[in-house]
Amino acid sequence: MVYLYINPNKCVACTHCVPFCPTGAIHIVSEGGKTFARVDEDRCVECWICYRVARCPKDAIEPTPPEKMSFERRLKFFFASATAVWPETGMAGRGTEEMKTNDVTGRFKFGEVGFSLDMGRPTGVGVRVSDIEKVCKAIAPYVTFEIENPVTKLLIDPKTGEVRDPKLRNVYLLSAVVEAKTSKELAPKVLEIVKEVSKELNTVISVGIVSRVKPDGEPEAFEVLRQVGIEPRPNMKINIGLGKPFIGWE
Repeated sequence: MVYLYINPNKCVACTHCVPFCPTGAIHIVSEGGKTFARVDEDRCVECWICYRVARCPKDAIEPTPPEKMSFERRLKFFFASATAVWPETGMAGRGTEEMKTNDVTGRFKFGEVGFSLDMGRPTGVGVRVSDIEKVCKAIAPYVTFEIENPVTKLLIDPKTGEVRDPKLRNVYLLSAVVEAKTSKELAPKVLEIVKEVSKELNTVISVGIVSRVKPDGEPEAFEVLRQVGIEPRPNMKINIGLGKPFIGWE
């Protein structure tokens, strides 16, 4: 098998693994006079939670090593793992450090607004690549995608937001993050576009917004949010500039 597999010759249908699957991909079936657990190949996101956490008493859960997976299965595995390192980016996880290392990277400058569009969460909802593509295509004319983000690596051209391989569109992932940035002037339009395209999706989007902080202590993004009728709350992640080498506040 080229995906996570439950060996029916070992499984005793104890159901211990079933509640551990975040996407409901494990089902108990009866075939040929035997009852056992089976993995829905499409719904499985290769997170391996059933294997690593459930601890099958019969060792019936048999994951396929990433190097032996098809590209589609490997894609599931990397998007579901917080520790697996992407060969394309050299980083682990679904996205990048975003603003968390901005004191060193200088990725977000004054006058710019960043977006982290977290798709498929809370865990269990999931997202198909086709829905990710819809969002990317909708905002592509108005943003610059983060080049080190795994989603960007799936695009044939970041200027269009189109996925490079049509076969990937039906791949179901645990979750993914679309990272991009634009000017403060275009940011309200991007938010409106995301709001509209979300109505066409079979998943959910948690919208994160990033900006530098003005001398008066207010993030530049607050102005953008108010323009689209969102009253910002004071809850946020703050980069306080302790990273080295520090790039400065300009």
